[in-house]
Amino acid sequence: MTAPACYIAESRACLHEEIPAMTDDERQRAIDFIVEQQAKHSVQLDKLIESHRRAEHRFDRDERILKLMIRAGRRERQARSEADERLARALAELAESQKHSDRKLDALVDIVRQQHNGRSFVTPLR
Repeated sequence: MTAPACYIAESRACLHEEIPAMTDDERQRAIDFIVEQQAKHSVQLDKLIESHRRAEHRFDRDERILKLMIRAGRRERQARSEADERLARALAELAESQKHSDRKLDALVDIVRQQHNGRSFVTPLR
């Protein structure tokens, strides 16, 4: 069995039944309560708006800092890449120079050997 459509679920009162009228005092208390709640909500809303504004300011600052850090990281990576390239070139030049020095030293050793017909300059120990 279903309840008639005129019933309110919570109170089980029929909408067609007459609701007792409020006294002026009850009505004033209800209005005062509503006004008080509205004032509290207005203060809370103002606090939330201010808190949100401060949070947005912090977020904007953090975003700027993060962007600066990313740019600095990119610059450092570029500088490291350039330094690595310079170091690789310098090491290649050093290796080539070492090869040249080795060839010259080998030539000098050959000249000394040829001039002395392969004789050793080591004197025997006495």
